[in-house]
Amino acid sequence: MENIGFLIGKRITGARIAKGLTQEQLAEKCSISVSSLSRIETGHNMASLKTLNVIANALDVNIDYLLYDLCGKSEEQCLSPQAREIAALLENMDEEDRQLALDIVLSVSKHRKH
Repeated sequence: MENIGFLIGKRITGARIAKGLTQEQLAEKCSISVSSLSRIETGHNMASLKTLNVIANALDVNIDYLLYDLCGKSEEQCLSPQAREIAALLENMDEEDRQLALDIVLSVSKHRKH
């Protein structure tokens, strides 16, 4: 089993990148130091629930999004039915098509925020 802090850090990093934020920008939004955020993202430090909640709010995600690896279910069971369907479709695509799909999802996500 992977380190829980590492798993949470991966989710934070993924959500941060998906939002187009640098570590510096996210740290500023959370009023924490860049080095603290870096250590949380790499799993070297375990953030308190209060800090995780601040980070989740800054990323516009629910805290359960950051903690889903801890739900006691397989990753697939933690996904919504739509996300499972998308994941199944992506499995059958080549790398170029998966990148195109990611670009489309990111474009829709950015469009919805404005």
